[in-house]
Amino acid sequence: MKKVILSLGLLVGVAGVANAQTGLKLGLKGGFNGATFSGKDSKGSEYKAGFAAGGLLNYGFTDMFSVQGELLYSQKGGSRDYDNGAGKTYTDKTTLGYIDVPILLKVNTGEDGKGLFFEAGPQGSFVMHQRSFTEDSGGKQIGSSETSTDQLNKVVIGYVAGLGYQITSGVGIGVRYTGDFSQVAKDQSTTIGGVTVSNPNVHNSVFQFQVHYLFGGK
Repeated sequence: MKKVILSLGLLVGVAGVANAQTGLKLGLKGGFNGATFSGKDSKGSEYKAGFAAGGLLNYGFTDMFSVQGELLYSQKGGSRDYDNGAGKTYTDKTTLGYIDVPILLKVNTGEDGKGLFFEAGPQGSFVMHQRSFTEDSGGKQIGSSETSTDQLNKVVIGYVAGLGYQITSGVGIGVRYTGDFSQVAKDQSTTIGGVTVSNPNVHNSVFQFQVHYLFGGK
């Protein structure tokens, strides 16, 4: 009888350890964005600073593998220097606000919810707002700002890949890259005063440094 009780106690203890990092966890995260444009018309694009912040759901199938969905507000965009052909240099600056929804597979290499992890998966992004304007070489804004999102793709599809370190089973840090398959702007042209202007063929390209906290960690 004592052996049976001891065996049951050991089984419960092992099951408790095995399930410590499995199941559903909620979390918060935020961090720094270094954003720019890539693609056919991105020549001269430079990085601009922004931020990302929001929440996450993590479901652990085992101590090693989990799926994580996130809902983040993320600032993207970039700046681009160009010559107008008459010897004058101008800078286009664009700030874009998106709601990012990545679905990631996470591989955890540590024990007890700690250690190195890798993550990758698809991402859908929904444009919320933009502010674009042009500056001359002296930093003076030329004309008014563009705030309409009519010429932008309202939904863009991309991908995420990154790695990080779980400091405790609650607190972690990570770096990731997010790129878009879809163009920022719609693939169309506009004729103004007899001149046809096409939307630039560019894609969001963002490096992110993030800190997160998982509720329910030990």
